[in-house]
Amino acid sequence: MATLFRFPPVTIDVNDPTYLTGKSEAFAKLKIESKAGKRTVFLTEHTLLFVFKGIKLLHFADHTLQVSPDSIVLLRKGIYVMAEYMEEGLDFEALLLFLPGRLLRSLAFEYEMPKNTEPGHYMVFRANELTQAFKNQIRLYFGRSLRGLDALLAIKQKEIILLLMSSGYQTEVGRFIRGAVSAEPEDLDFVVRTYLLQPVTLQDLAALTNRSLASFKRDFQNRYQCPPRQWINRERLNQAKLLLQNTDQRIAEIAESCGFESVSYFIRLFKREYSLTPSEWRAEIVID
Repeated sequence: MATLFRFPPVTIDVNDPTYLTGKSEAFAKLKIESKAGKRTVFLTEHTLLFVFKGIKLLHFADHTLQVSPDSIVLLRKGIYVMAEYMEEGLDFEALLLFLPGRLLRSLAFEYEMPKNTEPGHYMVFRANELTQAFKNQIRLYFGRSLRGLDALLAIKQKEIILLLMSSGYQTEVGRFIRGAVSAEPEDLDFVVRTYLLQPVTLQDLAALTNRSLASFKRDFQNRYQCPPRQWINRERLNQAKLLLQNTDQRIAEIAESCGFESVSYFIRLFKREYSLTPSEWRAEIVID
């Protein structure tokens, strides 16, 4: 299976100096890389991305977003393909500041937020003197023992959102927050179809739609007239058939690219659905 790097992860080593953690949550992650790399990242919280050195690259299906130290990106929780670019001999350095759903729901209630009609993945803002100062201050918190860190960082999370809103981006931030806390049926469609072929669990999909697992299953059934696992497996198998018919990819590669948790599980499901293994089905297509 493709490896997903989760930020923040379910559990964090309290001695890991690259995280700012409180008693019950992770607030921020400091990323320092000495050489370029490309990885698939699952942001399990909505996130603000700041770059100190180098360029962060976010690869989408139809474009690549370049994030420099002069810009700030609000990323909706979800899966991203990320890479870094830095000049030879220099490190890449960036900060991920996590924004929990309860904070965004509180802001949506406290301030009038415009309705979000497009549940996009991200929003980009130009940094100014105030937001740059904020970024540099948070950087200083790493590696220090600070009293009342939970309360302090909860204030800082809200501060940066208000700074962005005060920097001419009130409408954009408001739309992002509305979309981030929404649990509308169309948002369920967006999440399910966006991450259909990713190796995520039903619990992950529920969290991405701002629902409990039970609510997700109920709303999915109402929307698609089918249990989520059954519908997802059927759609993944349809995609696998297209790849079997139109590419020469190995069975293991197809299983991975269609989001199946293992090759054996993919083969078992395929045979149960079509009475043939993927290899046998491909062979029959060739003969026909």
